[in-house]
Amino acid sequence: MMRNYFLIAIVMTMCALTYGQSWEDSLRLGKKLYQEKQFDKAYQTLLQAQKLAPSEVDLSQDIGNAAYRNNDFEMAEKAFRAAASNGVDDKSNAKHWHNVGNSQLKAKDYQSAIESYKNALRLNPEEEQTRYNLSEAQRRLAIQKQQQQQQNQDSQNSEDQKSQDQQNQNKAGEDDNKENSSQENQQNNQGGETQNTNPKEGEEEPVSKLSNQKTERMLEELLKKEMQTKKKVQGVRSGNQKNQVKSGKKW
Repeated sequence: MMRNYFLIAIVMTMCALTYGQSWEDSLRLGKKLYQEKQFDKAYQTLLQAQKLAPSEVDLSQDIGNAAYRNNDFEMAEKAFRAAASNGVDDKSNAKHWHNVGNSQLKAKDYQSAIESYKNALRLNPEEEQTRYNLSEAQRRLAIQKQQQQQQNQDSQNSEDQKSQDQQNQNKAGEDDNKENSSQENQQNNQGGETQNTNPKEGEEEPVSKLSNQKTERMLEELLKKEMQTKKKVQGVRSGNQKNQVKSGKKW
C-alpha cells in the first residue's frame, strides 16, 4: 500500500515538473520567434504559453507586442488593456495605456487613442512620447473629420445634381409634350378649316350668286323681247282696224 502511494507521488511530481517546463518552454520559444520577426507564430506560441501558465503568470504584454507586430491591432489593444489592469505601479500602467493608444492609433480609432494617451499621461505626466502621440492623434482626428465632412458634402452635391438632372429631364419631357400637343392642335385646326367647305349662315356661294344674276338678266331680256313683240302685234292690229274702217272691208 505504501509503495502505491509512493508511485502516485512520483507521477504527480513529474507531471508538475512537465507542466511547469511546458509553459516556460513555450514562452522562450515565443520570444525567440518574436526576435526572428515571425510575429504570427510568436503570437500563437505565446497564447499557448499563457494557457499553460499558472494563473498568477501574466503574459499580456508579450502577447500584445506580438499581436501589434502582426498587425492584429484589435487583439493587441485587448492584451495591453489586460496588462494595464494587472500593472503593479503607475509607471508600468502608463506604459500599457500608451501601448493601448498606439494600437488604437494604428486602427485609425483616433478618438479612443486620444483618451488612452490621456490616461497614460495622468499616470505619468512626464512621458514626452505619449504627449507627442496624443498631439498626433488629435491632428489625425481633425483631418478625419474634415474628410468625412467633405465626403458628406460630395455625396449631398451628387444627390442634388441627380435630383436637378431628374427635374430637367421631367421639364424637358413636359415641354416636348406641350409642343407636340400644340402641333396637333394646329394640325387639327388647319384640317378643320380645309374640311369646312359649307358657307357660313347668311352668306351665298359666289358661283350661285353669279348664276342667279345671269338668270335674272336673261329673264329681263326675254321679258323685254316679249313686250316688244306684243307692242308690234298690237300695232299691226291697230293699223288693220283703221284700214278696214276706211275701206269698209275686213281683211
